Amino acid sequence: MVRVVLAPHPLLLATVVVAVYAAIPHAVMAIDLSRLYGHLNFKRNGDACHPYEPFKCPGDGNCISIQYLCDGAPDCPDGYDEDSRLCTAAKRPPVEETGSFLKSLLASHGPNYLEKLFGSKARDALKPLGGVDKVAIALSESQTIEDFGAALHLMRSDLEHLRSVFMAVENGDLGMLKSLGIKDSELGDVKFFLEKLVNTGFLD
Repeated sequence: MVRVVLAPHPLLLATVVVAVYAAIPHAVMAIDLSRLYGHLNFKRNGDACHPYEPFKCPGDGNCISIQYLCDGAPDCPDGYDEDSRLCTAAKRPPVEETGSFLKSLLASHGPNYLEKLFGSKARDALKPLGGVDKVAIALSESQTIEDFGAALHLMRSDLEHLRSVFMAVENGDLGMLKSLGIKDSELGDVKFFLEKLVNTGFLD
């Protein structure tokens, strides 16, 4: 059996569309996107936010779009989406990436290696500073090197040494990094990481 499907004539189709549009009030024709996506309240699996609004406000669980983070206007009821630490961290490498980077340096050079960057409190795989994760979070959230020093209670001399390392990188002086024992194979990664911090205002 052969089926023949007849396509409607384009002119007839256009006439029907115009007639339907004219018959329905314009207010009804508007798509209510907030209901379609469950604006600020869409939850998948009970907890997750919609992919278009992936950021969850910690206070009430409302979900907002990434474009509304750090835009100068609070969208979370408690204003968390404009928190200075959050906005600083948004410009920096992810905490997981920073932690992984610090761990790779410790694995390559030993548990006391980061004393060369952060001072004597950075011995024993950063334990006196609270561990790798705490240092990674402080690097991500601290707006400036002064804030970083305050968050980790670094001594002034250690903080000034760290500043000199960052300034050397900012000025393209890789000799400073080599003098810290960083291998040639690691120079590029270390320079890239430190420059990311410098470029997001860490030395301001």
